Amino acid sequence: MTSVGEHQASGRVPATAGHLSAVIVSHNEGERLRDTVDSFLANTPELGQIVVVDDASSDSSADFLGPDRLPGYELVELITNETSVGISAARNAGGRTARGDVVVWSDAHCAVEPGWAAPLIDALADPGVGEVAPAVGYLDSKPGRGYGFTWNDPSLRMKWLEKPEGPVDVPFICGCFLAMRREAFELSGGFDEGMYRWGSEDAELSLRLWLSGYRCQVVPDSQVRHLFRKRFPYEVDWSGVIYNALRMAVVHLPEPSVAKVLGHYQPRPVFGRAWARLVDSDTWERREAVEAGRTRDPSAWLREMQVSGVL
Repeated sequence: MTSVGEHQASGRVPATAGHLSAVIVSHNEGERLRDTVDSFLANTPELGQIVVVDDASSDSSADFLGPDRLPGYELVELITNETSVGISAARNAGGRTARGDVVVWSDAHCAVEPGWAAPLIDALADPGVGEVAPAVGYLDSKPGRGYGFTWNDPSLRMKWLEKPEGPVDVPFICGCFLAMRREAFELSGGFDEGMYRWGSEDAELSLRLWLSGYRCQVVPDSQVRHLFRKRFPYEVDWSGVIYNALRMAVVHLPEPSVAKVLGHYQPRPVFGRAWARLVDSDTWERREAVEAGRTRDPSAWLREMQVSGVL
């Protein structure tokens, strides 16, 4: 991964309005996928392209983007995966197809508010900012919003942060909705495709960006809404979710912190399967590769982001 110093020296012009691509990853989202696409089209004058990545859905949710699509969807390109590749690989596929200077990744159950894009584009004009996010509210109009997140315990589960006065650096940005300059996405390598399906891929990216010299920032003047599910429209393999947390810890964190994460998950019934998946993966090779590209120390990240008390 290229460091932020090298990026700043590249002479690239910061992204400007009118050069925005949106990547929407979907799996069995039903009508919500079309609602999300419609929301972008209705509320984003800066939009130049939408890339929908249908990750092996079985519910015909992407049929409205087929050969006989209705007028009004000319900006939308469809990528169809015959077999599921998981959220990281699907997001990367959409990112590689994106042509905009700024790329937004959105879940397929979101709605954007009018004026959401300009504050994020403005924040990304700072070459030291690698990743930005809006305030994230509830799609069903419940009160409350999240402004990035942190870790509350060694489970590495997310804890939403409260509203700041203005744009603020945060430890992590939620993968439900985030934006990057396309250049930063390409230089960073995007999402870790060694992650299984979903879980922790957003925190991993944020942490890796910070360790490489970038900052992750929430911009509260930009607002979107997201569906927080109690049930998923597909089966969840919780051993894979735990594997993702373990992989992130082993790749990025100091050994004492890794030990705390392992100690937290070891009593879980599915820990054995998660550990076996980790042993069979390229996790330790990735740790060596990531360490070679760091410009910051993970212990410094723990102190600066006030996570040291947890890990």
